[in-house]
Amino acid sequence: MITAERAVGRVVLGLACALLLPQLAMRGMFMDGMLYAVVAHNLAHGIGTFWEPIFSRFGFAGLDHFHEHPPLGFGLESLWFRAFGDGFWVEHLYCLMLMAVTAYAMLATWRLVLPRAVADATSWWPLLLWLLVPQVAWATVNNMLEVTMGAFTAIAVFLSLGPGGGLRPLRTALAGLAVLLATLTKGVPGAFPIAAPLIWALVSGRVRPAHGMIRMTIMIVVVLLGYGILLAWPDARANLATYVNTRLLHRIADQHTVAHRWRILSDLFLSQSGPLALATLVWFMGRGGRSVPNSGRAALALLLIGLSGVLPLMLTLVQKSFYSVPAFPFIALGLGLWSFQGVQRALARTRGRTRLVRVIGTTGSITVVGAVLVAIALWGRPLRDADILADVERIGQTVPQGAFVGIDPVLWERWNLQGYLLRDHFISMDPNNARHAWFLGPVGAPPPDGAQPVDLGLSTVRLFERTEGMAPIEGMK
Repeated sequence: MITAERAVGRVVLGLACALLLPQLAMRGMFMDGMLYAVVAHNLAHGIGTFWEPIFSRFGFAGLDHFHEHPPLGFGLESLWFRAFGDGFWVEHLYCLMLMAVTAYAMLATWRLVLPRAVADATSWWPLLLWLLVPQVAWATVNNMLEVTMGAFTAIAVFLSLGPGGGLRPLRTALAGLAVLLATLTKGVPGAFPIAAPLIWALVSGRVRPAHGMIRMTIMIVVVLLGYGILLAWPDARANLATYVNTRLLHRIADQHTVAHRWRILSDLFLSQSGPLALATLVWFMGRGGRSVPNSGRAALALLLIGLSGVLPLMLTLVQKSFYSVPAFPFIALGLGLWSFQGVQRALARTRGRTRLVRVIGTTGSITVVGAVLVAIALWGRPLRDADILADVERIGQTVPQGAFVGIDPVLWERWNLQGYLLRDHFISMDPNNARHAWFLGPVGAPPPDGAQPVDLGLSTVRLFERTEGMAPIEGMK
């Protein structure tokens, strides 16, 4: 007979499947995720190197190589392309795997802060609060680097907190290594778990403050040692120097995305409004119940660890709501620990009510199966950019794979168009208007000299083929 805990766990699994699988089965991504997929896909095919990744043969943002972020995320994703091929679903499977890693690290942390029996019975609760944050599923579906970085930061916090007291130098050193990997994925924002052991020691009362300080110091030393080794490597030094000087500092100084520094906090509140409301309701249900010693302090410590991943983003006016995704697991853990007594009380009320438990478990199973069937029905259909994807498919059937295509300059910043052409067909758009055999212009544009329109029924661009005065044929592959 299924237990109430397992029945509710099935419902949470069903919710995860419903939120993720149908969208992961479809094509199309947010621009940033498309850029990252192209860079990783190129790397898997030998276009660019780990320290000199390439988006297009014609550069990106004024640079020959792609230096928007450090390269680890692209390198890891490229391994999946090498292992599984070129299907549109490969980057989606990669992100789903990393989301599962993050969830596992959350459950491991949950078991650190609660007695094993209590933790096992309520392990689905923090996962539910995490899944209810809209940006979690959105980032996973759209191949955002925060998903990779978030897996490393979740592992780092778990390793840095325990179990128990003491220094645990090896475990803490591994936590520092996870922080190093997080920062090599998306830079400075990945460093926030360094503060976790000190916050945990000062607030939770489960570790001596001196031990928390020493753990934090060990993590800092590991990160600094790692970067010291990397900076002694010329290729790594050149990559990281370009990233810091040309992209990171430039973006902080000039590429503002919000009007005030408090925007990230308002975004945080909006994203957490659903989980906070649910946790508050469950907390009211559990008032007066038996408590785990120091669970309130531990909950506050986890919330502060989560906030340590958000508050530093206020130092810059470059803010987007999904930048906080790596912090959300700890906020969910904190809210869950604050309110878990209500969950225990609700589970206790199901004892002896086998029909209710069976209905809950069946509902979860039906939801899982339904999500899988919907994903199968939607397989390969466009999630977004349907017209662009249709045009790219037609262009790819006509223009040779890996070709260089001249473009009207107004098309250069159509990043999704560029991304899909590169991701699916290795076709590079040349903004310098070289006389390549093929040319793309906006809808309604006249043909360039020596070119004739090619009627493919395109809806977002026009394709032309040159018959005279062509540059030597070149290609990306």
